[in-house]
Amino acid sequence: MPSTVNNMDLEQSHHKFHAPMGEPKQVLRGDLLSHINRPDACQCVVLQAPAGHGKTTLLKQIVVASQEAGKLTAWLKLDEADNDLNRLLLHLDKIASDLEESQKSKHSVTPKENSLPKGRAERFNNRLAEIDTEIHLFIDDFQFIEEPDIEILFRHILKNLPNRVRVFIASRSLPKIGLTELQVEQRLELLRFEEIKFSLQETKSFFEIEHQLELSDDDLSIIYHRSEGWAAALQLFRLTLAKRSVKESLNNLESYTPFQITEYLANNVLQQQDPDTQEFLLYSSLLPKICAPLCEKITGRSDSQDILEQLERQGLFLNNIDHERHWFQFHRLFSGYMQDVLRKRSPQRCKKINSDAATWFLEHQLYEDALFHAVQAQNFQLATQAMDIWASEQISIACLHSVERWADKIPLEDIFKRPSLVVKITWALTFLRRRAKVLPYLTELRKLKERPLDWQFAIERQITMAVVEMALDHLDHAFENVANIKTEDHEARGFWAFELGAAANIQAFRRIAHGNFAGARYHIAVGRNHNHGDSAPFLAGYNTGLTIISSYLQGNINEAYDRSLSTLKAKGLNIEESYAATAAVCCTLYPLYEKGDADTAIKVFEQYHQEIDTGLLPDFVAAAYLPMIRIYDAKGDENKARMLLDTLEDIAISANWPRIMKLCEWENIRRNLLNTPHQNTAILAKALDSIDPTTINTDYLSFGDALEDITLSHLRLEVHTRPSTTTASRLHDAISRAQHHHLIPREIKLHLLSAIYQHNCGSTEQASTELKTALTLAAEYGVVKTVLDEGPKVEELLKAHLNGSWSSSLNHYIKYLLSYCEHSAELEVSNTELQEALTSREMQILSLLAKGETNKNIARNLFVSENTVKFHLKNIFHKLNVSTRTQAISSASAHGLI
Repeated sequence: MPSTVNNMDLEQSHHKFHAPMGEPKQVLRGDLLSHINRPDACQCVVLQAPAGHGKTTLLKQIVVASQEAGKLTAWLKLDEADNDLNRLLLHLDKIASDLEESQKSKHSVTPKENSLPKGRAERFNNRLAEIDTEIHLFIDDFQFIEEPDIEILFRHILKNLPNRVRVFIASRSLPKIGLTELQVEQRLELLRFEEIKFSLQETKSFFEIEHQLELSDDDLSIIYHRSEGWAAALQLFRLTLAKRSVKESLNNLESYTPFQITEYLANNVLQQQDPDTQEFLLYSSLLPKICAPLCEKITGRSDSQDILEQLERQGLFLNNIDHERHWFQFHRLFSGYMQDVLRKRSPQRCKKINSDAATWFLEHQLYEDALFHAVQAQNFQLATQAMDIWASEQISIACLHSVERWADKIPLEDIFKRPSLVVKITWALTFLRRRAKVLPYLTELRKLKERPLDWQFAIERQITMAVVEMALDHLDHAFENVANIKTEDHEARGFWAFELGAAANIQAFRRIAHGNFAGARYHIAVGRNHNHGDSAPFLAGYNTGLTIISSYLQGNINEAYDRSLSTLKAKGLNIEESYAATAAVCCTLYPLYEKGDADTAIKVFEQYHQEIDTGLLPDFVAAAYLPMIRIYDAKGDENKARMLLDTLEDIAISANWPRIMKLCEWENIRRNLLNTPHQNTAILAKALDSIDPTTINTDYLSFGDALEDITLSHLRLEVHTRPSTTTASRLHDAISRAQHHHLIPREIKLHLLSAIYQHNCGSTEQASTELKTALTLAAEYGVVKTVLDEGPKVEELLKAHLNGSWSSSLNHYIKYLLSYCEHSAELEVSNTELQEALTSREMQILSLLAKGETNKNIARNLFVSENTVKFHLKNIFHKLNVSTRTQAISSASAHGLI
């Protein structure tokens, strides 16, 4: 769940978390309550029936019964906007936070050290499980949920509910939450219209409340059968039966459906009111939520609060929804009828009311409500004004679907009249990967270049275009757009800080691509500064991801691995609240793979593959998929690896990323080449003719290309199948380039390819030199999978040099590498092979050394001096026959000491 809740957004929707006040005249549904709360009752109860059947009223009565029984309760009223997943997650987070606060739960304690990331549903359920009391959760109006991802979320929540939690759902339609499975498991009870409609006895009790009505048993029987126990119809009958004509018409309603009866009765209810009240009802019916000052704005009446309270007391389908008697809401059935009446009488009045309401909401900073009424009034100038303010907040907290939903309701020509809104909608559509939708906005942004712009908006335009170009994989254009932007504005707040943070991240990406890691580190720090607080948490995932991948590319494998684990375990990583957070997860998978932590990599990828699949930038998506393909190949699951490669190719085709399409093509060649080295060699070699290596871009390497690109792939295939007279020189140039860019894993790969090339050419000595260079680097930096990725030829060379003339530390490292290979288990070494065993103190120091602790921290942990630590380290190095800390860790791993 999100770690922080946006207070402004939640304050404006506070009514969503409170059950509406009960109607003054209602019948206690005693039999239903007893049935729902019986000892063997199901954990989940779904109330499903059309509008007006008393679902919400029944839910409220269950709430009261639950509270009286000492249960902790929470209420969530859904609406159309909750189809934005991130927005819904904010609401679920508030529910969990409120419940924790009420019980002073232990949830705020720092997560356990070994806590790996959990999914949305699991995280929500775990928070509820930590609350040491029974919880009843109520969800009203579920029929508004249409997004499959949200239906899946609720399915997972219900499927794995903690034992002390019960959930009650009301919906007009059958919710798609795995009802059948839960029913079969006897964990869910579905109560439909037949089960929740009023009984004859309840109907009699309902009318007994109104003492002024004199109804015979025959009258009540007729009413019951005409209404079919429909609660709304019964209420309308109760409101109108004082009128003689309605009572006399009971026998004439036999052929009417309950819905037709409600229209007839609603009309009578309206006609019973005096003209002023009728007007008040009709005008206010257009407002989804109502308060007295708003009513005064649209009706001109100064007694609106008195009228609202009077209507509520009379049971005229009006409920207080905030417990403070400020906000009210009509039942949709009754308001829908009144809206139809008003539209037929005066369409222009409807437009005026909506326009006035939009103005009032805008003045009171309730921007989405203003947007709703402005669109209803077709006042698109007012709509874009409200949306321009509202969208800034929504984008920075990643509620992008909401922005898209409202943008679809406003004509493009009206949006284009407000350039600042063009920028914001472009952001939303870009992160949602709506390529077709975003292109007109990109065209409009390009046109704006010809217009005079103030300095800040000119920069905003450049940043936005850079983000779009990054998503389209036009890196040259993206880099050009941000090259000269100064992002060091420490006073920036809100959307401006969000934009500057994005620009800083792109600048860091650019620096990494040019091998300037010091410059990248600076821009990452600037971006992190903008990401702090509430300004731009959306972008923190990119910042974290770039930090991890930067460490990995420079060969700081242990640092990248530790950062990856810390990121995945961090309470602040909220993959579900932010599309950008996916970037952080993507960048953890290569370090996990490199360190041989396949189990964690598989768990992370399976947990978040849906978010990864919808990632914005090609390099991040590829950085997630490639290590997973290779993990499954290494495990012997070639079908799974093939499926992942196909999925990555589908993503690339869908997003129109030619570079990633080509990467998939070459990865397929690599797999065929290394997994079946003696088959189809001639066929594979034909791929060499499909590209001229002299045309490959050499200006920069995006981090995805630094991990694996056409240059590497082409050289690999050439080395294995058809070496030429230029192969050696091109390998040399590629190695020099990798060294210039400080790309350690890439340099190791190229040295290995050079070793294979020299071996195939019969140059044993030169092959040995290249292999030694590669292994020396690999041992120093703790690289494993980068070496083994190059397949059987490398394994063959490793075995040929095992126990040779090289240093014992390199021999130990070769054994360590071969221990990962199939059929090489006999090569694993044990502690007994050391000429002199390590003491218990030396083992303690070695363990802390492997965790990356400094001498000072080791001394502090063991309560000894730093000189004592240095003395023990000297002995450890001697016994392991190594000279550096990294070599010591590698050798200790090979001996099974750590």
